[in-house]
Amino acid sequence: MWANHDWNNIFPFKRSANHSLLQSGRTPEPTFEAATEHMIRNYFGHPSYWRVDGGLYVSVYELMGLIQSLGGLEKAREVLDRFRKRTRDADYGELRLNAVVWGIQNLPGEKILENPARMVDILGFDSVTSYVWVHNVPMDEYPTVEYANYAGKAIKDWYKFRDLYSVPYFPNVSMGWDSSPRTVQTDVHADLGYPFTPILVGNTPEAFHNALQTAKSFLEEGYTEPPVLTINSWNEWTEGSYLEPDTVTGYQYLEGIRKVFGSSHIEHKESDSQA
Repeated sequence: MWANHDWNNIFPFKRSANHSLLQSGRTPEPTFEAATEHMIRNYFGHPSYWRVDGGLYVSVYELMGLIQSLGGLEKAREVLDRFRKRTRDADYGELRLNAVVWGIQNLPGEKILENPARMVDILGFDSVTSYVWVHNVPMDEYPTVEYANYAGKAIKDWYKFRDLYSVPYFPNVSMGWDSSPRTVQTDVHADLGYPFTPILVGNTPEAFHNALQTAKSFLEEGYTEPPVLTINSWNEWTEGSYLEPDTVTGYQYLEGIRKVFGSSHIEHKESDSQA
């Protein structure tokens, strides 16, 4: 995923402070061309690069920021088409361009996309996904929100987005949410907006496993082809959403993914070795 958003001074963030800009995420055409040329030269030929339906998967985090950076919809489509052509000319085949679409501003500087389905069609994206549940589901309680109830609301969105877009929608499962580590710890916490936000609680490995099982059932319905799932997140430690093992739950979140989506060959092999 290309995280083309602004880098703001939000860690640690003090109450009532300004979100000062440290580095702009804007990518005018020459910057975009240079960045994508670097991808083509250094990454697309690697044997481990992920392909979806044979296409090289490239995901854009902030679509509105990309449109504005490149000078509008028509210009952005032209630049993306040229990116596709340069990839083909380098003999790497086709791109699989994915748009990360969301409707709730979280990070300061993020730009909400109006009429996302139309934008995705005009720009010629091949698929759509979400990055994290809090981008689409309001956290209506404070200071905490129960994971299981919140997951139920996010799951309803999968069906809404599946019908909204003309391209495949890849569902998202979020492991948790707690951005309080990004605040100054001596400040009194309040519902003031990022990173002073409500916290997901009850996001146990078991609850996460249940959400994954529901996602698997959604994919098995056959409406999302290919059956791709995005998970938030590998290492967002300071936002309370990470899969890496810790001293409290160990590898249980990763084990949950393997139990739901791992191959039977791996499970049988492990059972044989334990016997």
